[in-house]
Amino acid sequence: MHIVNLASGSKANSTLIETEKTKILIDAGLREKELERRLNEVGTSLSQINAVFVTHEHSDHIKALPTLAKKYDMQFFVHEELAKSGLLQNINFKEQKLLCFSNNTAKVGDLLIEPFNISHDAVCPVGFVVSEFKSKSKAGFVTDLGIVTETVKNALSGSKIVFIESNHDKQMLLSGNYPPRLKARIAGKYGHLSNAQALELADWLYKRGTKCFILSHLSENNNSPRIAYGEFANFFESQGLVLDKDVFIRLSFQDKHGNNFSLKKE
Repeated sequence: MHIVNLASGSKANSTLIETEKTKILIDAGLREKELERRLNEVGTSLSQINAVFVTHEHSDHIKALPTLAKKYDMQFFVHEELAKSGLLQNINFKEQKLLCFSNNTAKVGDLLIEPFNISHDAVCPVGFVVSEFKSKSKAGFVTDLGIVTETVKNALSGSKIVFIESNHDKQMLLSGNYPPRLKARIAGKYGHLSNAQALELADWLYKRGTKCFILSHLSENNNSPRIAYGEFANFFESQGLVLDKDVFIRLSFQDKHGNNFSLKKE
């Protein structure tokens, strides 16, 4: 199973997951042309995508959906409560191409996709755990959440690789020029994880088998790759761990695709 984050941040989010038989996207927040360009850069195209899994309805996660639904023969998986909400009513999905999930595992080709509930200001937002059929190796994807719940921990526990939100540095957010209401929203229960909150989750997951963390959804105004990476690196090194041997820390980006990760089937 190969994984490439195509975009991550407040402007657009999308991740490609592929095997020899199956290709899916988690979110499609880039415009169609840019999404196609970045897919081409990593050796595939929109015409090869089997399905799109939607975490929630904010525009930076679904921007391409109206065009994709109209032009391509792919499936779209959304939470059943989001489908009922009417927020997607302006998207003309082809017959039998809009599929709903609640807490059930979906199967597309040889990929298993397990949703889990998260805390964010959206309609039933979710994270996902993805694995190949009959494989114990799994990858976790969790961004756009204000707090880490036991549900989140239990879902991600044992993942080999986790794309984890590390949105803001708390001090940068507090001292920045955002209005108080926006600061409260970002730092609140239904907002976004700080570096410190993400690191606390990463420490918990590392002790349960996760060795690779991809810091995602970094704020352009209230964080920086240097600060986020440095906080993680300093912590794990302080535990006596060797970077790029015992634990791997990588970054997702807003303006370009990230690294290509391979997860072996076990």
